[in-house]
Amino acid sequence: MKKGLFIFLSVFLVLLVSFGMLIGCSESLGDKIGEATISIECKTILNNMEKAEQGLIDNNLIPNDGIILEKVGVSIYEKDNVYTMLKRVCKQNKIHLHCDFEPVFKTYYIKGINHIYEMSVGESSGWMYFVNNEQPNQGASLVKVANGDEIRFAYTVIAGDLQ
Repeated sequence: MKKGLFIFLSVFLVLLVSFGMLIGCSESLGDKIGEATISIECKTILNNMEKAEQGLIDNNLIPNDGIILEKVGVSIYEKDNVYTMLKRVCKQNKIHLHCDFEPVFKTYYIKGINHIYEMSVGESSGWMYFVNNEQPNQGASLVKVANGDEIRFAYTVIAGDLQ
């Protein structure tokens, strides 16, 4: 009887500690403060299909209209930034997202969205983002989001093709 009780209490304690760690490690973004919109597109690839890696074509990763995610409304929380919103919307819509934290710049670098990576369509290609049609000069996790902001992630193939 004592051995069974000991095992039960041991398992219960492990579960309790694990649950506490999960709650303690979750990052709260604070209270809701507004709403913004976000969209993801790769339209520039459509005019440069000859440069695209064959895997993108073979796996149908480039949408016919170049739209990966139509503009959607997203709640903004106190601690939100462009990166946290992108991460959340990709998770909600089951869109692949690959980012790396860059300690030198103290921000996240967006390497791939929807399995479309930097340099997948030429040496100058990669992901850019805009807030209210302006391109911030810092990483996405350093840019706070305000009520009504319009965020757009777009894939560029050559400099100037997103103007």
